[in-house]
Amino acid sequence: KHIIGIFTLCDASAASLRKVLKRPGIEGTVVIYIGGIAELFKSSRDEERLHLSSRKGFIKLALREGVDIVPVYLFGNTSILSVLRNKYLERISRKMQVSFTIFWGKFYLPIPRDDKLLYVAGAPITIPKISNPTQSDLDKYHEHYCEEIKRIFETYKHKIPLYQNKTLIID
Repeated sequence: KHIIGIFTLCDASAASLRKVLKRPGIEGTVVIYIGGIAELFKSSRDEERLHLSSRKGFIKLALREGVDIVPVYLFGNTSILSVLRNKYLERISRKMQVSFTIFWGKFYLPIPRDDKLLYVAGAPITIPKISNPTQSDLDKYHEHYCEEIKRIFETYKHKIPLYQNKTLIID
């Protein structure tokens, strides 16, 4: 009936995600959009920015639960709509934890442009179960994740015309 009904939506807290991960099979799979509001206001049709350097909570959760991570990159998501990049709107969005901005696409309307999209799943990262991971553990697997994201970007960006000259910046 509703496409959203095929997904289990929950907040990104560790407690909520742990609950989903305990489910059997595909129902125990989670997809986390790591960047959120920070990336919304930093990325554009001209540059790709991932706010990822300080985002390690998903790595900690994966280590504690012993679940693999599959790095994924969606090419084209920053070109189908343009976003008004405004520090004031960014501050309000961060404070309210919901995006407040103006966006436009085709014909300067909120209709996505007909740009090509490409979804690429990278090589799964096997994560051991470590009940109390150290900072070294977090850094090791986070670096592995970031390297795989960079590899995906550099390997596949040529398949999307608007991405051929883009560079990936990880903040």
